[in-house]
Amino acid sequence: MRIAISGTHCMGKTTLIHDFLKTHSEHTHEVEPYYQLQEKHGIEFFEELAFEDLLDQFDFSLERLLLYSTPANVIFARCHIGFIAYSLYFLHHEEISLYDSSLPEKFSEIKTAFENLDIIVFLPMTREHPINCPASEDQHYRKSVDKYLKQIYREELFDLFPSYDHPQVIEIWGSPQERIKKLEMYL
Repeated sequence: MRIAISGTHCMGKTTLIHDFLKTHSEHTHEVEPYYQLQEKHGIEFFEELAFEDLLDQFDFSLERLLLYSTPANVIFARCHIGFIAYSLYFLHHEEISLYDSSLPEKFSEIKTAFENLDIIVFLPMTREHPINCPASEDQHYRKSVDKYLKQIYREELFDLFPSYDHPQVIEIWGSPQERIKKLEMYL
């Protein structure tokens, strides 16, 4: 089972993966591209990411995903769709038109990459189950990325999902125990 976890920052993605791997040790854990690029490739990122940094992480994410073209047991700490949502925030914040950027050129790669995923677990922000974030985090940034993710997954913004059997997108929220139970229902 090839699983990718998706959600804005501070949504409990790492906690969900940690809890999942406790009982599913047969799964390989693909760490976030941000950390892999820093640790394994010596790439330095500034505290505030630039658009190019997001695209580098997106490209690396796709490279890693393509390694699992045959069925495997792997859980990705980030879904490549997340980098699209973060990029959309950046473009909007900098008042740059989407079509004046290189982002739309990535859309066909996204559709192809979906062949290598079975499930995308989306952790949306909800009023009923808020996840607290440190006060130092930019809440507007966090909420904006969540909004873009909801548009991509729920409204199929940009028609990124292929028309054939694309990965199942499931939304999970609640306590850490509830999240694990919900995820395991789809395995």
